[in-house]
Amino acid sequence: MATYQVDTRAATTLNLGVANAPHTLTAFFNLVCPDTLQWWANNHAVITDAVAAGQLAVHLKFWNKPKEALANGNVAHRYVDYAHPQAALAFVTTIFDHQDDLRELSSGDVPQYLETHYQVKPYGNAASVQAAVDQDVVTNGVLTVPTLILDDQKYTGDSLPLLKPALA
Repeated sequence: MATYQVDTRAATTLNLGVANAPHTLTAFFNLVCPDTLQWWANNHAVITDAVAAGQLAVHLKFWNKPKEALANGNVAHRYVDYAHPQAALAFVTTIFDHQDDLRELSSGDVPQYLETHYQVKPYGNAASVQAAVDQDVVTNGVLTVPTLILDDQKYTGDSLPLLKPALA
């Protein structure tokens, strides 16, 4: 039995890859967290290749961590459209590419910025998604972003793995 129990329903998680892949990665991110961005930048190409090769199933969870520096990410999470995973992934990738712009805004300006620059609108079930993510955070003892669960092993902070050697 798995040590970590995460709700990976498509309604609450951005899922990539095939469910029966030999490796599974669950990632708890915040879209304006610089550490999340650094990990994503170092591993995004590996994720893309491993998912395409059927070697990795990825479950992305966007946590509204109650920290002032992450407030704009918390707002941006409401715009991840789980009903359209490829569009959601493109949005997430673009936000990471322009994270500095998003970080510089006041939280009140974030909705208009996202809607104007990315032609997105709030996801209709964002509140239920966040409730599910909050439950996953508590259930799995997630304290920081990014937190990764790779093949039922949890990593945070300095222990975050590079995926290429971890998947070898």
